[in-house]
Amino acid sequence: MSEDKTEAHQGPSVTQVLSSEKYNNWSFDNSVVRLYSILVPACLVVCATNGFDSSLLNGLQSVNAWKETFHHPKGAILGFMTASYPLGAVLSTPFSAPISDRFGRRWTILFGSIIMVAGTIMQAASNTIGVFIGARIIVGFGITLALATGPILISELAHPRHRVVFTALYNTSWYLGALCVAWITYASVNINNSWSWRLPTSIQALPAVLQIIFIFFLPESPRWLIYKDRCEEALQILIKYHGDGDAQDELVHAEYREITETLRAEKEIKSAGLKLFISSPSNRRRILILVSLAVAGQWSGNGLVSYYLSKILATIGIKNQRKQTFINGLLTTTNWCTAVFAAFMTGKVQRRKMFVLGGIGMFLTFSALTISVGLYNERNSSAAGRAALGFVFIYYTTYNICLNPLFYLYPAEILPYRMRAMGMSILVFSNKLALFFNQLVNPVGLDSIGWKYYFVFVGWIAVETSIFYFAYPETLGHSLEGIGQIFDRIDEKAAKKAEKGFTDVEHVSNVAISLPEKQ
Repeated sequence: MSEDKTEAHQGPSVTQVLSSEKYNNWSFDNSVVRLYSILVPACLVVCATNGFDSSLLNGLQSVNAWKETFHHPKGAILGFMTASYPLGAVLSTPFSAPISDRFGRRWTILFGSIIMVAGTIMQAASNTIGVFIGARIIVGFGITLALATGPILISELAHPRHRVVFTALYNTSWYLGALCVAWITYASVNINNSWSWRLPTSIQALPAVLQIIFIFFLPESPRWLIYKDRCEEALQILIKYHGDGDAQDELVHAEYREITETLRAEKEIKSAGLKLFISSPSNRRRILILVSLAVAGQWSGNGLVSYYLSKILATIGIKNQRKQTFINGLLTTTNWCTAVFAAFMTGKVQRRKMFVLGGIGMFLTFSALTISVGLYNERNSSAAGRAALGFVFIYYTTYNICLNPLFYLYPAEILPYRMRAMGMSILVFSNKLALFFNQLVNPVGLDSIGWKYYFVFVGWIAVETSIFYFAYPETLGHSLEGIGQIFDRIDEKAAKKAEKGFTDVEHVSNVAISLPEKQ
């Protein structure tokens, strides 16, 4: 049950306190500055490793030394080299939520970061395809532990005034990692030995190293502490970082009250684990949202463009190695800027508008990209080739508005505490499974039917946009605990519908009983 309902008589809710003049601005107290100076390198850059890897294989496909080291991989071999990273992520998914719920958010990020560093060292030192693939599986295994936990800790630890934007910024660091590797690959492409690819591969460990260093200075999630009956520790963290040391701060008391009452109610629920996700209509809606959003994150055409940009550029006539790496760097820079802009939109613009309008934009621009690529390949039209390159940039702008900032923010909002770690693991698992499928099948699809393969993604974008419209409720303007009210209404409607159905059946039964017997 939502705290906004049960505890209104004891004091104002978090949402009400935040609407007061004292908190109705984006000012930063000294305590908040200290918190974010640790939170950013410890959590916000977790997704950078994900983006680094995504752009790394894209960039390395343009580096001659890498292709020579691994004997010019292509087709299914190239697909599996790329897919080995999400394969490792899928394998570690069952461990993410149990570790996070048992040992805490901080330790889960630390474990994952250590594994990623080990895998990156092995990857940079590899000389055979087998070792390279094995190292990528290890990196992928570590990324899930940190990736699924990072947005949880941000949403549970950030000041309520900044929670939405900071959680939305989490996925923008994907582009920060991609941005680094794009320009590093561009700068190192002229190195005349294997360091032209070993250097950018080694730097992939940098975000994980930062996480390992700063996670020791970061406080634990107050919600995790309260759930573990360490309430006094949680209260002191809220006072220190959300109340600027003021134990009488009204917001701190509202937060503490909402969190404790909500978690107390959740502890009374007997179902646990995956059973929670099928225990009620609202939770079944949550699992639909998690899986559909995870698949949308990979099957919206972005996987085709980001991982195989060099092949796409080749299909429109841009085959020069230096030009390809330059365009990759320029595209990634543009993407990061638009993603950050979209993240700040989340504090003011409704989620449904961003999902639906962004989905329509993706459908239109990816359709235009497909037509342009087709015209270039069928008629050798240079104008169509230039148009295709332009549509790549426009398409990513619509993708960044729709999916980049909301991909982790929205699930973190709609999941109650007991379902949050498991739910984020399901999100990452489904996303990496879709990514694994993409990376295994995309090279085969492109080699088999060429540009016509793009139509598969055009169709899926239309499907996912429909799901956004019909299944995703609005969450803007609610506190993390208060969002439960939205899903409470789904259960209430289902209960009324079931009650009405039972009444109708009972009425029909009574009518049938009262009918006279045939003579």
